[in-house]
Amino acid sequence: EEKNQWRRWTQDIIPTLITPYLAYLRRTERLRSPSDIQAASPDCPACTNLNDCVQHSLQVTCILFDRLEDITIAYCACRPSPVILISRGLFLSSPVAPSIAVDLRVLEFVKKLFVWMTPNTTAWCEALESFFDGQGYKLKTKVSESG
Repeated sequence: EEKNQWRRWTQDIIPTLITPYLAYLRRTERLRSPSDIQAASPDCPACTNLNDCVQHSLQVTCILFDRLEDITIAYCACRPSPVILISRGLFLSSPVAPSIAVDLRVLEFVKKLFVWMTPNTTAWCEALESFFDGQGYKLKTKVSESG
């Protein structure tokens, strides 16, 4: 299962995120200005007939610098949830039906933090959860280290 997940991330998901990620970086001046995570998604540009496009919805808890925010996104086969999330500046927690997404600015901060200190992901996750708890927010799900 781990090999299958690695293949899915590296061959299916990450390649589809490169173009919308680069567009997001341009639109936000390299993460200097935040994007609206509630922004409506445009119609599916890949669909030749919008009537044939089957829309689905997905509830996602977003981890932002100052809060947790639940959003609902609409997606379809030609505009999958990972593409929708990355175009809003959010990185997904799993390749299929993600329940959590993290603001790219938070991830950039964490990346820089780990460059300057010995990484301790358990301590970081516990500190983040404690911080949000103190702010009155509770995560409804936990992301396991195994998957």
